[in-house]
Amino acid sequence: MSEMQPRDFTDVWAFVRVVETGSFSEAARQMGTTKANISKAVARLEKTLRARLLNRSTRKLGLTEAGTAIFQNALRMLEEARALEATAAGLQAGPSGMLRVSASLAFGNTWLAGLLPEFMARYPEIRVVLSMTDRYVDLVEENIDVALRMAPRVDMLSAVARPIAPIRYVLAASPAYLERHGTPTRIEELATHRCLVFGSGAPVSWEFERADAEDSVKPNMVMSANSSPALRLAMLRGGGIALLPTYVVGEDLRRGEAVRVLPDWVPHGAHGDRLFAVYLENRFLPPKVRVFIDYLVETIGEQPEWDAPR
Repeated sequence: MSEMQPRDFTDVWAFVRVVETGSFSEAARQMGTTKANISKAVARLEKTLRARLLNRSTRKLGLTEAGTAIFQNALRMLEEARALEATAAGLQAGPSGMLRVSASLAFGNTWLAGLLPEFMARYPEIRVVLSMTDRYVDLVEENIDVALRMAPRVDMLSAVARPIAPIRYVLAASPAYLERHGTPTRIEELATHRCLVFGSGAPVSWEFERADAEDSVKPNMVMSANSSPALRLAMLRGGGIALLPTYVVGEDLRRGEAVRVLPDWVPHGAHGDRLFAVYLENRFLPPKVRVFIDYLVETIGEQPEWDAPR
């Protein structure tokens, strides 16, 4: 690959415009030049990178595998350049633009969506695109600005993980279930109680700790699901004892619709013990990303609302 020169960045912007508009002609119109010049710019970029970036046909343009990777990185370059220009010129009036956020289905539906209206009111020039999924999201490939993840550590090249809040877990059951089946007083009793387990159906072990001891048990699994809200609903309907994060079940505990089981023990959860905001390392962090993460730290923090006492 040839070493890129400053003039090559004009070709990068031309390539980005072609991809965004889907047309050499429209890209030329937006950039105030000719279709021939745009075509030459893309051809020069392909020659410099020694990679075909676009699949051309009479009807449409498509990105090659190399083109997809180059396009995502080019978007980051463009955003950095704009942020640098605005900072240097003193023109940054306030955070703005499209903010793409990824979160798990449980956290997104239970808490994050409810926090966004206040954030958008505070920063009216930011438009939020919230993508909720429980699969791993690649920040670069999927053009995500911030991913909210729950893990004790985050292994990502060139990424930053900022701690937002602790994630705590409890064993919970409905009053009706405990009335019918009794309340366990020892961890080993969970081997005979009806237990609702996070996972895909494979046998699991629940682990616990307290100040003076650790313990574990293989729960008597009567239901397994890969969704904490699903386990919560089954628990509230008397289905059994569930191990759940407090951001899912905290409000039920406060209202008395769920009861904490074995409160002297702290269970280890399946999702990790802390909420992180993960974003790509960037010397010129876009203001929209910075204010969003600051907002989460401010509104959630070390004592989240979902952990408020009854």
